[in-house]
Amino acid sequence: MELNYLRTFKTITESSSFADAAEKLNYTRSTITFQVQQLEKEFGITLFEKIGKRMILTQAGKDILPYIEFILNNYEQILIYGNKKTEKLRVAVPESLLTYRFQPIIQAFKKKMPLVDLEIQTQSCYNMNQILLSGSSDIAIHYDVSQTDQNIFSKTITEYPLTFFGSPLLSDEEKDFLTPNQTKAFGFIDIEIDGLYRHSLDQMISERNIVLSNDMVLGSIAAIVQCTKMRLGVSVLPNFTVEKELKAGELISLNSELSPSTVSVMYSYHSHKRLSLAMRYFLDLVEKLL
Repeated sequence: MELNYLRTFKTITESSSFADAAEKLNYTRSTITFQVQQLEKEFGITLFEKIGKRMILTQAGKDILPYIEFILNNYEQILIYGNKKTEKLRVAVPESLLTYRFQPIIQAFKKKMPLVDLEIQTQSCYNMNQILLSGSSDIAIHYDVSQTDQNIFSKTITEYPLTFFGSPLLSDEEKDFLTPNQTKAFGFIDIEIDGLYRHSLDQMISERNIVLSNDMVLGSIAAIVQCTKMRLGVSVLPNFTVEKELKAGELISLNSELSPSTVSVMYSYHSHKRLSLAMRYFLDLVEKLL
């Protein structure tokens, strides 16, 4: 019996379809079907049945799933023990997601896989492909910045609304981003030069001929929030990073027509990389909890 076949079976049970499982595993649909048929032949049971256009897990498949999970989990732990070293999982992620969204994921992962060293590094979304291609990270969780590479597998998993915000100390004129032909005496505060968030604002202000001055780049979400509170500029961030301050009245949403008004979140990894059990479990948590 091939352990990869068991991994394939488990992935199918966690996916919406055989095609979805094939995409996750970087297999063809025929490879997925063949592996399931081999398992059914060896076990002497039917694992999936076709209902309409969907393949549904049979009761026998549901019954043996806990045993397959047990085998896979313990096999990985035996490998780690036998190699006399702790496995390391390296994840690259933007600061905003790590600070505001990753704690439940980290907690669940460490509880399930305490022997795996988890190394999380904050990175610009524009650097993720390079990081994966160089092998310095196993997984990248990032916003969609429209960068593609044939050697990188990526999947969009969710999206978050963006918020254009500023200080409640701004005057009515300073808050106005709908009236055309203005020059503002303050600038945009971003986390990086020519970044994702500035791009979401550029179309709106260019169409209205609104000019911002004295732009500022800060390498920290927390610093952007604090400087914006102090009326040092305006900014755009995912809403979850500033929702607490907005509710408290420490920041205000500014009227605008951002384009796009949301940001998509993806996970990526090198398409030639073998997905370890730790990688698979971490990605499962990202899909469920992010």
